[in-house]
Amino acid sequence: METKIQNIKINKLSKAKKKILTLKQEKYCQEYIKTGNKSQAYRNAYNSERMKSETINNKAYQLMLRDDIRTRVEELGKEVAERNKITVDECVSLLAQMARFDIADLYDENDALKPLSQIPKGARLVIEGLDSDEIKHDKIVIGHSKKVKLSSRRANIIELMKHLGGYEKDNRQKQSVNKDYSKLSDEEIISLSILEKKASS
Repeated sequence: METKIQNIKINKLSKAKKKILTLKQEKYCQEYIKTGNKSQAYRNAYNSERMKSETINNKAYQLMLRDDIRTRVEELGKEVAERNKITVDECVSLLAQMARFDIADLYDENDALKPLSQIPKGARLVIEGLDSDEIKHDKIVIGHSKKVKLSSRRANIIELMKHLGGYEKDNRQKQSVNKDYSKLSDEEIISLSILEKKASS
């Protein structure tokens, strides 16, 4: 009986010691999930208009070092993953298609832009927008000019892999800060992320 009472007291004490996040700390965690950027999350959660960028970066970094903050970020990340039913492996596969994008897939044999339904899915993934302008002669429409806005494959790969944890495990973002991927090809970035994921699992 005495042992049970002691266990109950210990459980109550451990629950009491569990820190409850403030509203701003909770917002910081949620903003980090949205943006994947510590400093931007801090700006969105705290009154930082008069702060220097260096101060914001330092405060954001220090926040992420806290166990309760990291735990909450992990919880939110799992919730997002569960709602979207997407895994890091699926993202790697998706990004691999984007990395293999060939602009020729957008056009037919006459160098005319294909209808969207005829463009391969891998090519459609990198399309951010389509603009169509009328070509007129004497106020008569004689044709259309179409402009295709493509996303940056490199930016998409690096940002998404960071955001979804492909470069590291348990949101250890500070380990990726010192890594320079600027000289790597898209295929090398994907291969590296897969190797890092396997090494950390």
